[in-house]
Amino acid sequence: MATFPPEKAPKPGLNVYGYASVNPYKVTIAAEELNIPYNYINIDMAAGESQAEWYASINPNGRMPALVHVKEDGTTVTVFESAACLLYIASEFDKGYKISQPFGTPEYWTQLSWLSWQVAGYGPMMGQACFFNRYATEPVPYASWRYTAEARRLHHVLDKQLSTTPFVGGDRLTVADIAIFIFSHSAKWCGVDINEFPNVKAWHDKLAQRPAFQKGLQVPVPYLFSNEAVSNPDGQDFYINMRKHGGQMIKGATEKWKGDVVPVPSDHANL
Repeated sequence: MATFPPEKAPKPGLNVYGYASVNPYKVTIAAEELNIPYNYINIDMAAGESQAEWYASINPNGRMPALVHVKEDGTTVTVFESAACLLYIASEFDKGYKISQPFGTPEYWTQLSWLSWQVAGYGPMMGQACFFNRYATEPVPYASWRYTAEARRLHHVLDKQLSTTPFVGGDRLTVADIAIFIFSHSAKWCGVDINEFPNVKAWHDKLAQRPAFQKGLQVPVPYLFSNEAVSNPDGQDFYINMRKHGGQMIKGATEKWKGDVVPVPSDHANL
């Protein structure tokens, strides 16, 4: 069994392993909405903790967030990937259905559909748009065009849904809203103007005023990539350095996995 550094070992109760990047804020917002006590354990990316053996015992994929729930009866549950973490929190702590729908109901499947939409499409496409627009160490115009266009299409889908319902899954907040919110909160950093999508903007602003959202966005530090923060002229030195060092870090982490594209007979027919 991997040996944890003492300060990183899970304590009794709910332990959230995270970092000041997009996805872990979903979990802190959900925990704050339910007023759950939790122990936040920050993963030091610069020190390589996300690839350490002890962290791999929690999340073999080496990403955040992850949960370790040490229950009162001594049993331990480990969960990784943000959607799974949100569903676990809802299942374990949301008995009154404040941020979730009862399992098996039509509303539950709507909630799950939009949560899946976020993790399968909206999040990855926004992430790729962000990479090519803000972090790529060399210009790749076609990739920037492709992912920004797809991110805008997904905002259109969301805007249309929010023209018919006050929340993405219906008439009240669910984990699907929490998952989607953090990317809309980061739209400008990814290269999308949220003001082009009035229903998304109104929904985003409504959620941003909720006290639990505001509190969750402070852990472990105030969220760095909000539409407002990245637009502040006085803070641009930080973002210049973030883009420079973040781009190099991503490139370095990817370098070991590079390889030649496997050819197929139809290659280059589209060029």
